[in-house]
Amino acid sequence: MKHFFRTAIGKTVLFIICVVSVISLALSALGIAGLMSQAREFYLQSEEGFLEMLYTDRLRSDGYSAIWQMRKTSDKELLPDCGNAVFIIRDQLGTVLARSAGSSGITNWKYSMAYMVFRADDGGFDIEYIGEANGAGPVTGEEGTEIYTVSFAFKSGFPEMDMYAAINRFAPVIYKLRYWIFAIAAVSLLAAILSFVGLMSVSGKRAGTEEIVPGPFSRIPFDLMAAAAAGLTVLMAFICDSLDGSIASVIAACITAVIALCMLLGLCMTFSARVKQGTFLRNNIITKVMMLLSGCLGFMWGLVKKVFGYFSQGFRNIPVVWKTVLAFCGFTFLELILIVPADDAEGRLATLTLERALLLPSVVFIAMILRRLYDGGKALAGGDLSHYTDTKGMFWDLKAHGEDLNSIAKGMAIAVDDRLRSERMKTELITNVSHDIKTPLTSIINYATLIGEEQCDNEKIQEYSEVLVRQSERLKRLIEDLVEASKASTGNLDVEPVPCDASVFLNQASGEYSEKLEAADLTLVTRAPEKEMTIMADGRRMWRIFDNLMNNICKYAMPGTRVYLSLEEENGSAVFTFKNTSRDELNISEEELMERFTRGDSSRNTEGNGLGLSIARSMAELQGGTLNLSIDGDLFKAILAFPVIG
Repeated sequence: MKHFFRTAIGKTVLFIICVVSVISLALSALGIAGLMSQAREFYLQSEEGFLEMLYTDRLRSDGYSAIWQMRKTSDKELLPDCGNAVFIIRDQLGTVLARSAGSSGITNWKYSMAYMVFRADDGGFDIEYIGEANGAGPVTGEEGTEIYTVSFAFKSGFPEMDMYAAINRFAPVIYKLRYWIFAIAAVSLLAAILSFVGLMSVSGKRAGTEEIVPGPFSRIPFDLMAAAAAGLTVLMAFICDSLDGSIASVIAACITAVIALCMLLGLCMTFSARVKQGTFLRNNIITKVMMLLSGCLGFMWGLVKKVFGYFSQGFRNIPVVWKTVLAFCGFTFLELILIVPADDAEGRLATLTLERALLLPSVVFIAMILRRLYDGGKALAGGDLSHYTDTKGMFWDLKAHGEDLNSIAKGMAIAVDDRLRSERMKTELITNVSHDIKTPLTSIINYATLIGEEQCDNEKIQEYSEVLVRQSERLKRLIEDLVEASKASTGNLDVEPVPCDASVFLNQASGEYSEKLEAADLTLVTRAPEKEMTIMADGRRMWRIFDNLMNNICKYAMPGTRVYLSLEEENGSAVFTFKNTSRDELNISEEELMERFTRGDSSRNTEGNGLGLSIARSMAELQGGTLNLSIDGDLFKAILAFPVIG
């Protein structure tokens, strides 16, 4: 079956089935529409009543034409017949005013229509149907109007081919099919769909091969064929519209519809074949014209780009100040050309407004670019090396400046990475060297201790042993502080913050350092709040901060003075304050004191390595806190703050 429908005979069969199905579907649809509008009257009346209804609808229209001809023609006895229908026209008194040519000898006027004629506003007249008249008697109308009764009869045997003959011949058939029309419509729809799908599937194919074979019209551009078919359809529709309502006109309209349907199916078949072959877009006049226009536009655009690039390159080499001067001169010249020739003030104002309207977007665009450059510079100044200045849309010196900002950011990021890498290498070096030093140093301390414990008559040996042990312990502490300072500054120190009561650290410092403070002739004064303040801190690292600060107080505070250690809540933070009076003159700034290896006494008469405050600050920052110093004369103050939780 598939091979059969791929042959010319099979395609013709499918084509005919599709055309017949569509015609049947269209007629069924028209019939169903008519039935739906008058379903009650149609299904309840007899076949004769159905004929009478169709006759009456047609006669009503012919009545208009008859009255119109009577009022426009002087010879009232020779009016043309309405096909198979003849008529006479009476006035309100029943007087015959006019008759059609074939009405002589007819006495049985079966149908009568009453019309009212009244004068229109334009000086002419209008005709209005007012209903069926009872027999051929007179009809009374309103005052100021003319009432006419048109009576109709049919010629015996319907000798002429018109709508009345068609109704007489086909109406009984339609009446008999009134219950089958829905089934016919459904079958027609199914047949139309199946035949159309089959026709599209076999288009471009031949029996015995799966290759797509071009049809006889494949070389003709599709859009040309579509335009020709549309033009022929419109022409045939115009010709049919110019015909009268006779049966010939109806037949002509039907033939026109069938021809249009055949052309549409032919277009669909060639469309399907071209799509399968892949030549639909290529074989079109519109596509070829667009490709030609695209080529021309591409050539023109390339030429414009070259010319513009030449002038742009020259303009780009001009310094930015001279560019600004040239732009100002250009706008001034434009104003002279557009504004000065205007005769009236309104024209000058309109031209000036237009110029400003054209200038405003450029100024706003440049301002937006400058804003991006400003944001980029501000971000770099704030240390945000990840900020990228978008140079899209920028031009000339502005774009170069944006690219310079991005280059600066990249360079600074590389420098910071190198610095961090160097710091990490230093930390690793210090850690490794310190580890290597601590092993022999521990042995030195152990053997020095053993020497001091040996019984010897020479007292100097024991004294030398004590000095050796003391200085070795000092060197060991220096190495440990150095490693801890390096780890804290680079963030490599392990910190495990947990909720802690801030007052505990205050009490612990007071208890642990009471003897040391007393030995240094210092009096500790503590002040803590009554309510509990909870902070997030690592207890071990936190005590190291307190240990470093309290050790500094013991070493550098003036004997015989008071030392103040307080805890209070300020702006949601727990603030520890360490206050003491310095023994030596503080001629150094707070930041210098925070630097590594900086000591409070420049003479270095006390023990220490200058790393205590630096380690304390790094540990505070690793735990989310801050450590700041304040110097007022001889008053030294360390302020340690941590956020309060809960």
